[in-house]
Amino acid sequence: MQIKKELFDKYNGQDIQRFTLTNDNGVSISAISLGATWNAFEFPDKNGKKANVLLSMDNSEEIMKNQYFCQAIGRTAGRITKGTFSIKGKEYHVDANEGTTTLHGGPHGFNTQIWNGSFEDNQIVFEKHIDSTDDSFPGNIDVKIVFALSDDNEVTITYSAKSDADTLFNPTQHAYFNLSDHDNVYGQTLTINADKYLELNKDKTPTGKMVNVANTAYDFRSDLNIKKGIDDMKQSVGHTYDEVYVINDHSVDQPIATLADPDSGRKVSIKSARNALVVFTPDDLDGVKFTRGDGVAHMGIALEAQNLPDTPNHEGFGSVLLPAGEEKTYTIKYKAEF
Repeated sequence: MQIKKELFDKYNGQDIQRFTLTNDNGVSISAISLGATWNAFEFPDKNGKKANVLLSMDNSEEIMKNQYFCQAIGRTAGRITKGTFSIKGKEYHVDANEGTTTLHGGPHGFNTQIWNGSFEDNQIVFEKHIDSTDDSFPGNIDVKIVFALSDDNEVTITYSAKSDADTLFNPTQHAYFNLSDHDNVYGQTLTINADKYLELNKDKTPTGKMVNVANTAYDFRSDLNIKKGIDDMKQSVGHTYDEVYVINDHSVDQPIATLADPDSGRKVSIKSARNALVVFTPDDLDGVKFTRGDGVAHMGIALEAQNLPDTPNHEGFGSVLLPAGEEKTYTIKYKAEF
């Protein structure tokens, strides 16, 4: 395994470092200390032509102007209704950043932090202590995010945290993929191991109801061409995908989703023990400057493995409680095939 550390740029007067791992097959990943952002996932197509399959940006200013692209998300992925939740009968209010809603950890979430980065045992390690006064969530929290790359071309991102008070912890990586050499994902297919998706309110918070995907444009249970899905969604519900899928019960080594590009032969399968996957196909990327070019509609697809959002406010969604003094760890794996 080869490792490389270099200066990415400066942001708010602080050095932003870029860390890169390259395995024996020439597959590489990079991550930067601003937002623990996954900056590159580079591997070849069926003809050996390498490409970065993530929607990446060349500088910190662009990243923060267009937040969440491939950044670490926490303390809580997704939306919290009215920024309000209860833990053991005590109600908490956290800072809102989308109307009355708290999105992706609020205005001072993981993606806004500059992390302490290093290499440990051929892994990229980011660490951060976040005070409750910094992000308005209960408890001061110590977080570690580790990026690892194996010689069988699998990326493992591990999120660990410990707090001095009961709090919430539902992290993810807001990774946007485009496996092709084109400026959209229309030729790619997606499979998701989910029979249901969450019904959402107008503000995109969950109603609490789970809806069957059968015979709808939401159905990704077998390879579905993304362009066909987008077209069907627009026709049937009037918008493209920004959905939460309820992952079926599965074994840890069973992928919850697989994205594939038949033309290039590239494929990424995602493994997670958790019960949700968010799928987002943005159509409003005009003016965004990506490494691969100017943003256009559906240039990438976001696939975010996590626990169901707004969990404390809905029965049957599970738990994202991080009890005081206990360490909790979540893992997401991304296997490259070509």
